[in-house]
Parts: sequence; structure tokens; C-alpha cells
Amino acid sequence: MTQAELITRLNYFLNPNNNIGAVLYFVLEQDGETVIRFADIENGAKIELKDRFLEYIHEKFINNEELHYQNISEADDRKNVVYKYDIEERPESLNILNEILANEEQTHFNFNQDQLENIQGYLITIGNDGNKIALYKKHHSMNILRRDRFLLVPRNERLVEVQSDVIALDKSFDFMMVDENLIVLKLNILERYFGFEDVIRNQASNTIGLVEANELLEDIEQLTEIAQSMPNARKLMKIRNSPVLNVPVINVINFIRNHPELTGKIGFSADGSKINLKTGVSKKLFLKLLNDDYLFSQLTELQYDSHAKDKLLEVQNEN
Repeated sequence: MTQAELITRLNYFLNPNNNIGAVLYFVLEQDGETVIRFADIENGAKIELKDRFLEYIHEKFINNEELHYQNISEADDRKNVVYKYDIEERPESLNILNEILANEEQTHFNFNQDQLENIQGYLITIGNDGNKIALYKKHHSMNILRRDRFLLVPRNERLVEVQSDVIALDKSFDFMMVDENLIVLKLNILERYFGFEDVIRNQASNTIGLVEANELLEDIEQLTEIAQSMPNARKLMKIRNSPVLNVPVINVINFIRNHPELTGKIGFSADGSKINLKTGVSKKLFLKLLNDDYLFSQLTELQYDSHAKDKLLEVQNEN
């Protein structure tokens, strides 16, 4: 799903003529298992819930000309970005988004049996009988205002004490499922709570296998060692589709020997046929090399270091 296709799809739900509604669910942890509970809320609050999340969708995706949209396997340090999940391996804990779209008939949350402190997250379905999207929002302690605090709310001309716990939600969310496409807005939530770090490490291992098969390195363990670091594992995941891995080894070596940033900083085997990463600097530069960060300007004939590369063809197609 391209960014243009995503925006077109989301505009359907923003159209007031399409009879759009919203339903809220709690995601609970009970006896070590994840369960979904329907949250029965009054109609006025349900409309407000829908309007708030649609407002956020409009702000984030539609009225946001600077938004970057990229594959999660190619994530970098850009700001104002959302990711399409493009990796075949997906944490099982994310299946709740598919589950709620496939079956909205869930057991009601029962205040006599279920506990608010067991809430792990919130699911929101938005749409009508024929079209729906699912949103996921991670629960944080600030989302529940406990009744053991002294809480006052205005009622007419007086302040009245709140006698029960209060659930407080803002309009933001972390993930969205649109037509089998998982869109990630908050990568840190995915990594910290949903096991995505394991996916990153597995993808990094696959990249190391490709480098080993290409016989670029004299000692593949030099690359395996730095992959233990999560930042480096992320870089290796991104490199998995690097065009550099399709370049003959001799061409890569000649590029290193003749590049002003690389020559003398990345070593070679005794016979000069393979790359040797003896130093921390050489390992760092090798990752940048695999990511094809070293660019040459045909206009100025200057060398550049650029890790955020939007392919020219892709940019032209969007205009």
C-alpha cells in the first residue's frame, strides 16, 4: 500500500456520508493470556471517541504535507514518519488487530469480574458494516485516574468529588490496520512491548548470512559481534536489500581503496581479496558502505555521505 493509496482509503472514513461509527475494546492480560473485552459506552461518548480519532487521522495523514511514509525494514532517524510493516515475520502479539476486525463480537467488560489494572491496551474499530479499520493504543498508567486520589470535576456551579476510577484517553494511537496493512506510528512502542526487537535481530542475522555468502569479509564473526548492539542490528536489517550486496567483491574493494572517506580506514586480507574489520571505525564505515551511503554528485563531482536516500524514480512517480 503506497502513501497515496493509504490516504485515499482513510478519506473514506473521514467522509460523513459513509455512516461511520466507532467501537472501543479493552485489551486485558488475564492468567498470562491476552483477552479482548467490549467496552459498553454511551452513544454521546461513542460519537466523541470516533470524532477525536478521525481528527487525529486527518491531522497525521491527510493534513500533513511533511509526513514521511516508508517501510519499517528501512527505518532511519527521520522525524514525522509512519511505517508500513513490510516484514514477513510479525510478532504474534499484533494479531489482536486482525482478530478484532474478523470478529467484533467480544465478551463485555464486566466491572465485577474484570479489573482495570489488567488493561494492557485499547482497540478501536472505525467504520461501517462493509468497511472497517482497527487502531491500537498502548495503555499507560496515566490513562487511569485512580479514585484513591482526590479528584474533582465541575458540575453546574460546584466541584464534585469523583467516586470511581476514571479512564482518560487522548486521540493519538500507536498502530493501525488498514486492509491487511499494518501501519506503525510509534516504533518505540512496537519494539518495547511487542517483541519487535526479536524480529530485528532475526533480520540482522539474515543480512549477515547474505554478507557471508558474498564472501565480502575475511572473518564474518567481526560483523556478528557488532550485531549484538540493537542500533547496529537495526542497520543490518535495513541493509538486507542493499544493492551493494549484488556488486562484485573486487568492485567493492576498489571503491574503498579510492574513496577519500574509506581508504586507510577499512583494511583487507593479506592477499587483498577480502575486507577485514579490525577496528571499531572500520566496522561503522562498513555498515554505511553496505547501506550505500556514499554518493557521488555528477553535477559537482563531489562525494557525499547520505543515509536518507529517496530513490529518484519513486520521487518522480509521486509528483
